[in-house]
Formats: sequence, structure tokens, C-alpha cells
Amino acid sequence: MQVFPGTAAARGGLPPMAGRLVRDGDGLCFVPRFAFLDGTTYTVTVEGTSAAILVRARSGRLAATEVTDICPTAAEVPSNLLRLYVWFSAPMSEGYAAGQVRLARDDGSIIAGALLPTEHELWDASRRRLTVLLDPARIKRGLAGHQDAGYPLRSGEPFRLVVDSGFRDAQGLPLRASAQRRYEVGGEERRHVDPGSWLLTVPPAGTSEPLQITFGRPLDHGLLARCLHVSGPGSQLVDGTPQIGPGEQSWQLVPRRTWASGSHQLIVDPVLEDLAGNSVSRVFDRDLARPEDQPRQARPVTVGFHPR
Repeated sequence: MQVFPGTAAARGGLPPMAGRLVRDGDGLCFVPRFAFLDGTTYTVTVEGTSAAILVRARSGRLAATEVTDICPTAAEVPSNLLRLYVWFSAPMSEGYAAGQVRLARDDGSIIAGALLPTEHELWDASRRRLTVLLDPARIKRGLAGHQDAGYPLRSGEPFRLVVDSGFRDAQGLPLRASAQRRYEVGGEERRHVDPGSWLLTVPPAGTSEPLQITFGRPLDHGLLARCLHVSGPGSQLVDGTPQIGPGEQSWQLVPRRTWASGSHQLIVDPVLEDLAGNSVSRVFDRDLARPEDQPRQARPVTVGFHPR
């Protein structure tokens, strides 16, 4: 038994819904991986033959889910931008991103072929954050996509990430409104992320002032949330509240306790990337003729500092 969304899906349209069959007395019960959507028709097939058409009633509830943020928040991105993020106020349904998320020019025209077509959308565990990938084949030099069409983005030509209101939340309801963020486009970015070049503003010992770090260029918002840690004397991690700064160009940690005197370390996970996918350990689109583009050891990088 399989369950398809719609009435024509079982005849070569959409793939069957993900889920499992559970025995229920003398019968079988289909338990979907994701909830059925209000106002949607489903086709049940048995051995490839349509067995039933089911309609889930449309809810009388009003749309309440909205886009809460789009990242990066930096006003300008590199022409070889790799990914963006969209945050929603509630869990979302899968299967709508391709039709409801687009890159558009200021005149409203769509930038064709800019986004990576994927069978599976890239959601976090809560299904509130969607990762939007630009097509790497258009970004990496030497690949057919780049040679045929070039970068999806052009330096000096602004664009917008647009999320249409037809995107459905987990209850099958549309968004309260569409959302968008506009970006200027700069030049290419092809350097390692270098923690040794960051500016650290070190708080005095005995205070709860934040440790502040300025990067010198925007970094990836999703990775910043998990790739920076601070250890104190005895290599104990410093407990505190991290915060990503405006435009993803800075980060700070407010400790829960006052800073101890002595040696501290900022610990940087080597997977931390900038907006173009360049990380601490590797350049995303490596130039084999440039020695400085050689991969570096994939191990945490530490930057020492001393609250006084």
C-alpha cells in the first residue's frame, strides 16, 4: 500500500509519501512521516492500483506562520555566495521550497538555474530553518555548469531572496505574508577563514563583560551558531550566552560567571565557513596553482587571550 498526494500523483506524478505501515487489528494503518495537510486530497494505492481517494478537510484556522529572518543579514554578499537560510515561526511542510523560494532581480525577473535542485529539502530538526543552496556547479570554476552559464550572481547586480506566501506550514496553512531580503553583490571571496586575523576585545578579569570578536568579513550564520567555544584555566569551557553580531561579521560571549584571570582560549571548529563556503581548513573553489589555497589540517584552531 502507498499513499500519494493529489489524485494524479499515483499515475506518474509526485512520489509516494514517506511513512510506515502499522497493523491495526485485522487491517493496516499508514502512519506518515509528516502530517497530512488540511485541504489536501490523497490517493491510496494497492499494488499500483488506486484503491481510495481521501480528502482531509480544510481547517477554518487563519494563517499565523511567518518568516522571522533571512540570512545572511549582511547587506553585501560575494558573487560566489553558496547558501542562505530562511527561518519560520513554526514547523513547516516539506515539498514547497522549489515552488515558493526564488532569487529575483530588482525588476522582478527570476534568476533561472541559480538554486540547486534537490529531491530532499534541507531542514533543521525542528523544520523551522530551511537551508537554500545555490548550485555549486555554477560556482566552482572548471565545472560544466560554470563554463556554460557562469555564476548565478553578478557583481554589481543586486538580487532578492523571495519566499512566497504559498509556502505551507506543518498544518497545511499558507504563510501570513511573503518575505524577502535584498542584497548587493560584490566580488569573489576565495580565502581561508583565518582566526589568527580576527580582532579580540578581551574583557577584564572579575567582570561579566562580553568577549567580543570581529571577523573582518561575514561568516556563515548557521555554522557560527555552533563552531565557536571558549575555554578558561584548566581547559574548562566557559558557560555563557553567545550572540552573532550584525551582518555576521562579529560574535560575542557573555559569561554566566565573572571572567577568571589567567589563560583562556577561543576554540574554532575547522568547518566554520564564510558566505562562499571557504572554511578554516579549505578553500571551497581551490586554485591548484596557488600554494596559499592548499588544504590545512582539519583540526580545531585556538586563539589565546588573557583577561586581566
